[in-house]
Amino acid sequence: MRYNISRIIGTIIAFPIAVIAWFISIFAFDIYMFFDLLISAATFFVVYFPTQRLTSRRYLNEIGLSRRDYHFVNSQLNNAQDKNRRILKSFVNVRSIKDFRQVNDIYRISRAIFFAVKQRPASFFKVESFFYSHIDNALNLIESYTRLAKSPKKSKAEKQKLEQTRITLDEVKRTLIADLKRINEEDYNMLDIEMELNRMEQNRKKQNR
Repeated sequence: MRYNISRIIGTIIAFPIAVIAWFISIFAFDIYMFFDLLISAATFFVVYFPTQRLTSRRYLNEIGLSRRDYHFVNSQLNNAQDKNRRILKSFVNVRSIKDFRQVNDIYRISRAIFFAVKQRPASFFKVESFFYSHIDNALNLIESYTRLAKSPKKSKAEKQKLEQTRITLDEVKRTLIADLKRINEEDYNMLDIEMELNRMEQNRKKQNR
């Protein structure tokens, strides 16, 4: 994310200043090397944090989030990424093409939501339920279903439960599709506006001919 650029800038500015402070401490003060290093480290952090906060403020204002909200959204994204990886690992337990397609659809939709929020962190609040419950529900069902589906000698009752789970996974997929549509709604509205503006421009050119 662009927020990480502020950390790079902070390091680029703070590191040479810290090195300069270290040399000054060595040659200007008659103290132990340990204290020279402490002075250098203190200089680095004194320069780094204000620089990083200043350079990141513009990005946070641009996306409309406070620093606290940004870090919260970022932590939720990290959690969702781990869950997506677990869904991906469940593919090794899939034993039929039908199940593969179902799990793959859920995985692709979940990843699409993850990347959409990663690109526009403020959109997290449109699909909070995805991060709080929907992805957990999908993950738990997929892990249990794929693990049990590969077990041999299933009873009739067990097969019925697995079939019911498959139906439930279809419902989960529809819920995730609704989340994805919600998060993409703004982009589609912008697309409509751009197409309308283009249509008006084309009509204006035709009238001027």
